Amino acid sequence: MAMHPRFALALAYVPDVAAAKRFYVDVLGLEVERDHPTFVQFRSDGGAAFAIASDAAMTPGAELELYWLVEDAEAAFQELSRTAKISLPLTQQPFGKVFGVVDPAGQPRYLLEFARERPSRQVR
Repeated sequence: MAMHPRFALALAYVPDVAAAKRFYVDVLGLEVERDHPTFVQFRSDGGAAFAIASDAAMTPGAELELYWLVEDAEAAFQELSRTAKISLPLTQQPFGKVFGVVDPAGQPRYLLEFARERPSRQVR
């Protein structure tokens, strides 16, 4: 396998981003790394991140999505489409190029190449 995906983030969908953000910051003590009205990513010293969002999930009804970063989403899609079931075709989103594959348990897992300019703003 030529690509080397690395775990990027777990994304939980919440009905109220502001309330969830207050909980994770004020109660759990997490620090915000990226902020947007519909998306908040929390700082992680370990390299992987946790984020919350209130916009549309990649998979309808999803409560948690797992993402791995790749350098070239188009090449990764071409490679994985030969060996894995695709749950989401390669799609351009404001935050980057993303596609989904199905794991052995039938759960979608996402591979992502971040856009150079993302809608969320870097905090600090």
